[in-house]
Amino acid sequence: MRLNARERSIGVIKKHYSICCLCGAACGIEIQHKDGDIVSIRGDKDNPHSRGFICPKAVALKDIHNDPDRLRHPVIRKGDKWEEISWKDAYEYMGQKIRQVQKTHGNDSVGVYVGNAMEHNYDSVLPLLTFVNGFKTRNRYSAISVDSLARLAASLLLYNNQAILPTPDIERTDLFLIMGANPLVSNGSLMTAPDTKKRFKEIQKRGGKIIVIDPRRTETAAAADAHYFIKPGTDALLLFAMIDTLFKDKQIDTSRPGSLLDGIEELKQYAAGYSPEAVSPVVGIAPEEIRNIAREFGTAKHAVCYGRLGVSTQEFGTLSTCLIDILNIITGNMDRPGGAMFNTPAVDLPGLANLFRLPGTFNQYQSRVSGLPEFNGELPVAALAEEMETPGAGQIKAFVTAGGNPLLSLPNTKRLQKTFENLEFMASIDYYINETTKFADIIFPPTSFFERDRYPVIELMTGVHNFAQYSPAVFPRSDNAKHLWEIMVDISYYMDKHRGYLSKIMGWIKWAAVKNVVTPKFQLDFLLRLGPQKLSIKKLSGHPHGLLIGPLQPRLKRILNTKNKRINLFSDPVIKDLERLSLKLKQTPANGNGKLLLISRRTLRSMNTWMHNSPTLVGGPHRCTLMIHPEDAKQKGLSPDQRVVVTSRVGSITVQIKITDEVMPGVVSLPFGWGHNQSKTKLSIANQHAGANMNDIVDDEFYDQLSGSSALGGIPVDITGAG
Repeated sequence: MRLNARERSIGVIKKHYSICCLCGAACGIEIQHKDGDIVSIRGDKDNPHSRGFICPKAVALKDIHNDPDRLRHPVIRKGDKWEEISWKDAYEYMGQKIRQVQKTHGNDSVGVYVGNAMEHNYDSVLPLLTFVNGFKTRNRYSAISVDSLARLAASLLLYNNQAILPTPDIERTDLFLIMGANPLVSNGSLMTAPDTKKRFKEIQKRGGKIIVIDPRRTETAAAADAHYFIKPGTDALLLFAMIDTLFKDKQIDTSRPGSLLDGIEELKQYAAGYSPEAVSPVVGIAPEEIRNIAREFGTAKHAVCYGRLGVSTQEFGTLSTCLIDILNIITGNMDRPGGAMFNTPAVDLPGLANLFRLPGTFNQYQSRVSGLPEFNGELPVAALAEEMETPGAGQIKAFVTAGGNPLLSLPNTKRLQKTFENLEFMASIDYYINETTKFADIIFPPTSFFERDRYPVIELMTGVHNFAQYSPAVFPRSDNAKHLWEIMVDISYYMDKHRGYLSKIMGWIKWAAVKNVVTPKFQLDFLLRLGPQKLSIKKLSGHPHGLLIGPLQPRLKRILNTKNKRINLFSDPVIKDLERLSLKLKQTPANGNGKLLLISRRTLRSMNTWMHNSPTLVGGPHRCTLMIHPEDAKQKGLSPDQRVVVTSRVGSITVQIKITDEVMPGVVSLPFGWGHNQSKTKLSIANQHAGANMNDIVDDEFYDQLSGSSALGGIPVDITGAG
């Protein structure tokens, strides 16, 4: 391998193969290092999963590892300053404060929020439920309800197992229909598929076709064979119109998994009310084009429909996600090669959920103020601000965040910020003093990415093939550092210590068992041995580039968890939402009064709040711009690159516009993941490249009423010149 000047100068002598931990793609990386110094990070060309592909974010991991702003020791607030504190004293302080708040106000007075960062490695995933349960509160929240709740809820409603996640078999499909997803930038979201661009070319090379339906001509749409604009929030109407076309053309295939679907006749009757002519004015796609899309899909030898954030984070996100699955089922494209299939992961969480009768829960209790439904022991973040603001039993008085930055990443951040200012106590597990942790009384920083071993449990559940990879840590952890799982276990122990004699004894027993025997690594090895491939950490260690187990195989009948082993489309929550959808055809469009509809977009060099402190990523042209169609810009008298004020029901932000036909008329688009200018935090680089935070104007009272999932697209806004 050819080395650059820096690599030659320090004499690289070691290579390490690992997995990037920043998103769901789980790309294999080759790390060159010497004496604790990371020399380079490259794609692992021998990794059969990612095939040498990485995006710029993986390279930036070294910036975070070496970042002088990253915390290395626990810190406690002393007035306006932060001081280092020992781990023992930090745990003791937190345990006392949490117990004090709960003793005064009740167990539900403590709120817990878990961010996406906690879901990208086994050492935080496996002990996470025990950690969160240890707070004994119903006020539990996570990033799930702003990105994947609709998908998980649809799986629970249809299959009675939230862990059953259909994955597009894009390596064998002939027609890939993509709705509200941009895998050329995300490299899959709940579809683990690194280097999607190359995979698209492989589909087209074998004579297949890619169709994209999206309000924006995304990077994925530009590489597709066909693209159709759709008005935000109307995907369920389009899907019903396609289903109606298939029924009328007699293209329903009930010989395959469609025969497992209860409610075929009811589906036909419901779809009849959503003909292409009926939905076209609302959806924005001509009736004949709707029929053509449906017919192409229905007649393709192997077809699969896939939808993600643009579909699931809208006012009908859960229903739309259900309908995508139903479309795949009734055309015979569910659970067969080239269609939507189910991974057989080495750590088989779907199988274990069935085995132990733990499919997930829905609406077992509701939020205190607005009655939003619980899902799998969590409440939607749409309820968080009001649960912190509203006095009474159960009002949140103390808060704990783990691997998340809710004051940057949740809807209506300005409202949330006011609630955080009034907390009696707050603690965070995080690398940085940021927009959220600046309100904490104490912060616990975990070891860096390169000081922990890696196995992506969640990501490998949705791989486009069956694959497994384990990687040991690149570097030994630094002195006095703690792994994520150790912090969680220790916090749980010190909370139990202050709850009473019996809790103290039980807490000590649990702590000793996990710390000395049942560690996450022990649990991972056990789950690998228990899994379908009967693997182990030792076996995987002999395959440093990962082990390709094979293509996806039919599996639905074995993991379907309904009592009658059939899929029921018309559960009570879905029937109720169908009544709400019927009103959509009669409503005046939200942009019929001069307002534009705001949608988000993802950029390749942005992922989460940590990455905005990376010199590798923050350079280049200004990317936090508001895309607006030329017709809308002309109507509002706007000029290229002009700064404008974007106003929603909950607030305003000022941004620079980009006039482009990349968005459809009536729609504007702003990237998410920006806005690092809310305060003078310790972050040195992020504040220099702040941009505007879209979540400042995302309406927290605009959500999917079926599941409570936040709606991030289709938000009515006004656009005016900034002067």
